This record gives sequence, C-alpha cells and structure tokens, in this order.
Amino acid sequence: MRITKENISCWYELSWNDKRRAIMLRINEDFVKKAGNISEEFPIIIGFKAEYKFNSFKGNFSSESEYFGFDRSFKNNGLDKNFIEIEVELPILRKKSDEPCGFCNGTGKNIIFPDEVCRICKGRGDSYFYDWGKAFAISATFTTLFLFLNYPNFQINSGLKQLMTIETVTIRDVHGGSLGGDFSTLLVNWLRKMKLEESRNLLTLVRKASINAYTKMDCRPLDTFDRYDFRIQMNNGRLIMDCPGDACGIHPSDSSDWNGYDGMGYKFSCHNIESPMQQLTLLAGLAALHDEARKEGVGVF
Repeated sequence: MRITKENISCWYELSWNDKRRAIMLRINEDFVKKAGNISEEFPIIIGFKAEYKFNSFKGNFSSESEYFGFDRSFKNNGLDKNFIEIEVELPILRKKSDEPCGFCNGTGKNIIFPDEVCRICKGRGDSYFYDWGKAFAISATFTTLFLFLNYPNFQINSGLKQLMTIETVTIRDVHGGSLGGDFSTLLVNWLRKMKLEESRNLLTLVRKASINAYTKMDCRPLDTFDRYDFRIQMNNGRLIMDCPGDACGIHPSDSSDWNGYDGMGYKFSCHNIESPMQQLTLLAGLAALHDEARKEGVGVF
C-alpha cells in the first residue's frame, strides 16, 4: 500500500504556522483509537533517552496531556476536526558566546586584509555557539512519530486523502538529519498541472517558510546567506528544495522519478542533511507545501 500508486485515506498530515514559526503534525483520531498511544518502552525511545540523555518522553495523544515527545518538546493542542494536533515552535539554536570571535580576537577586522571586516563575525567581534539540545529532542520526537505512524495495517476513516509520508533519521553523525518519504499521486498531479505563474507563487511561498524556519533557528538575517542556500525548483511535478549547507536538500529518489509517469506519485530522498536544523527547515517547507495543496482542495473528498 503506497500513496505513490493509490489514493489512501489520510492518517496524518503536516502544517506550518509562519507567525509562530511552528510545525504542526495532525494525526487522524481514528488512527489513534486503533493504534493507541506510544509506550515509553518502545525500543527507539529507550535508545534515544540513553543516547541524548533526555529526561522524559510523553506519548499520550489524549487532550489531557499538555505536552508530547522528548523533554516536553511538543505542545498537545488536542482535537480539531477529527485530527489530534501536536505542535512544536522552532527554537533559537545559535546563541551568543561570552568569548570574542576566535578569528579576529574580537577586533572585528580581517587579519589578512586589514581594510576589510572579519568575514566570520561580520565586523561585530562576537562569537556564537549552537545549543543542539532542543533540536535533537524535536528531531527525535519526529523520528519516533513517523516510525509509529508509517503505513497503517488497518482501515482509516477520513474525508481526506494522504498527500505525503515522511521518514526521518536522528543521529550524531554524517547524514544525521536525513529525511525522505513519498509524494502521492494526487499531490504530484496537482503540481504537474500548475500554470507557470501558479508554480512560481507556490515555490515562493514554500521557500519563504523554509527561510523563516532556518533564520529563526540560526538567528541570522537573510542577507548573510548565499543566494543559492534556499534554492527551490520544480519540473514535471518533481520538487527540489535546498537549505544552507554542502548541497543539502531533498530531491526525487532515482532517475525514473525525475521524469515521472502520468497518474503516479514518487519517492523522495535527501542529500547531505547533517543536522536537525537542516531537517526541520525542510520539514517546514514540506508543511507549507501541504497547506497550500489542502487550500486548493487536493485530497479533499
């Protein structure tokens, strides 16, 4: 059962709140009734708690539980239109250090070209560090949720159809923030049939969400990034979306997916996603894409 070939009832969906810089995961109430809550004895939870020294995990979808996930990283918003909504507001990860810039020793001057400012601190003389604790708690919660959700082996009652599925990885290593998944036939055919101006408007909106997500976490203005850092393009319903890093982004998984076939969705994967910050940036973009599709009635029956 794959959404790349079949129209399947929706059991979860992503959404993006740009004002709060928050990602929402909405889970079908019928799925939760049949699958239950996530036990703290789930092996991946035990492993994550040992690896990252998380203090707690809450896996109760009931509205009685105010928080969800590792170290209360998600807020449980309760039931809304037959979907249980859990939300995470993206944290600030790049923080100012008490130490001066290590490249200019706090002078703000370029040590090689004295007439120029330091290219690392941009002339401010400050140094920064990344506090990854909350980011790993959020990423690990998403990874646990997507594993738990996966493809259900029971019938789901829903007036909506599934538009995308997601898989993520959370490790402290190369490709430690990887993600991939499936785009449904309904979503891809909607993208394929877009007029040029509609496509441009959609990509601009998705790009804006990923920019706002990344700059919130990295706490830097947009003009400090390269113009290719947030590249986004689409061809024949096939999406490429990048974020800052060494050629970091998502793309169709194999050569057959690049060209596409009428009436079919496709599988996507990633390249060089090394950190939870990059992972969450791309999830924000995918959530914004999902929102626009739903607004246009895609998968609504």
